[in-house]
Amino acid sequence: MSTRRHEARFAAEVGRAVRRLGDDDRKELLAAVERAQADPWSWPQADRYDLDDSVRVVTTTRAIVHYVILPEPPHLWVFAAAVI
Repeated sequence: MSTRRHEARFAAEVGRAVRRLGDDDRKELLAAVERAQADPWSWPQADRYDLDDSVRVVTTTRAIVHYVILPEPPHLWVFAAAVI
C-alpha cells in the first residue's frame, strides 16, 4: 500500500458518463475516487484484468468505473465507466 496520494485523471468518455449522474450520485462517486486516490489498492481487482493487479474497479449505487494505478508519476487513470 502506498502512502502517496495519487492524482486521478479521467478519460474524456468517463467524464461524459459522470456528468450524466445526478448530484448525489456524483458526490458518491467522488468520495469513492477520493478513497482510491488516498489508497489505490483499497478497491478490488477487476476480474477481467486478472493478470494485472493494478487494474481496480469502483462500484457505487449508480456507477461502475475502472482505473489503473500508474507509478510514475503516481496517478490513477480512470479509463472506463458505466452509468447504471
